[in-house]
Amino acid sequence: MNINPQKAILNQAFNEFNFAANTSETVVMSPDELNALNSSLINTTSNKPSGPEQGVMSQHLRELLDAIPGAVIVINSNGHVVDVNASAKEILGEPLQNELWRDIVNRVFLTDLDQGELRTADGRQFSISTRPLGYQPGQILLLSDVTQTRQLQRAAQQNLHLMTMGKMMASLAHQIRTPLSSSMLYLSQIVEGNMSADKNQKFTTKALDRIKHIETMINDMLVFAHGGQFHMTDFAINDLLQELNDQIQPHLKLRQAVLQLNLPQKTLLINGNKDALLGAIANLCMNAMDASDKNLIISIDVNLSHKGDLVMSVTDNANGMDELTRKHLFDPFFTTKMDGTGLGLAVVKSVIESHQGTITVNSEPGKGTRFEIHLPCQQGNKTQLSHTHKERTK
Repeated sequence: MNINPQKAILNQAFNEFNFAANTSETVVMSPDELNALNSSLINTTSNKPSGPEQGVMSQHLRELLDAIPGAVIVINSNGHVVDVNASAKEILGEPLQNELWRDIVNRVFLTDLDQGELRTADGRQFSISTRPLGYQPGQILLLSDVTQTRQLQRAAQQNLHLMTMGKMMASLAHQIRTPLSSSMLYLSQIVEGNMSADKNQKFTTKALDRIKHIETMINDMLVFAHGGQFHMTDFAINDLLQELNDQIQPHLKLRQAVLQLNLPQKTLLINGNKDALLGAIANLCMNAMDASDKNLIISIDVNLSHKGDLVMSVTDNANGMDELTRKHLFDPFFTTKMDGTGLGLAVVKSVIESHQGTITVNSEPGKGTRFEIHLPCQQGNKTQLSHTHKERTK
């Protein structure tokens, strides 16, 4: 029995996807699978048969598209919807045909993105993937309902955070014991009143230092305990870094250090907690000052990655760190300082991850340190909603 070659192409493109749809409750098409769908459309269109065979192929393609649980939308170069599958009609409602895609987005979804994903008023969340059609001007879009997936991810993250908090509480009790005992000893000597005024002042100062140390540990732990529950607003990354510069200038002058800001000319907006991120980046700068002997230069560069993420690098020419230190750098209560709390960089990592970001470190002894932070950026996310595209060059 001969199989039509175009029909075989479509069957192959959808084979793995149909298997996943029959074995999983939640199906999300990956970019590779979307490329396979797009390739099948290109091959089918560029080699389409004529006559009755063409009608069979069109019907077969329509049945396959309607079987996909995600919403498939085809838009032309002017941003108008020219074709949709059954799931798109169910998710987006009608009218769809010949409507502007941006008008449909404004009608169905909330104006703000949730870490690059679309949200509806009833709480559903959708990922969006786009690809140029290739065989003619336009784009093919796929909306996948990831609501349940995101809920499971948040629950798992919260459970992991609670486990970490349990370990931290046990460690914190141990860490507080030493400075608390010292401050009680100093205060008991003061209360007895058998010391000179100078010694009394000296013991008072030491007791106060120990209490401040305890306060710092508790404050760091409280920030860590937020676990991503910060109040989020939109703000420009340039404003955040200018505020950072103003905040740490006194420390820079005291250490005779220099902060260099290499900021983008274009305004880049992120959605997050400005105070929490400001504290996290300031922590990296203060660590650099503590690790430097002299002539410290801290450089902060901000760019957009090809994936649309905001990339911030914090680089210094301080003493750097060895492999063991790098390995445990973000562990709670790990510190190389005599008076360190061991929570600073654990807090930094927690704040970055609460913003759906990542942080990595690259450092060698004597060669300085580079932290690289990736954060979702609204400009990068919104490019996926655009109805314009550049033609691929072959």
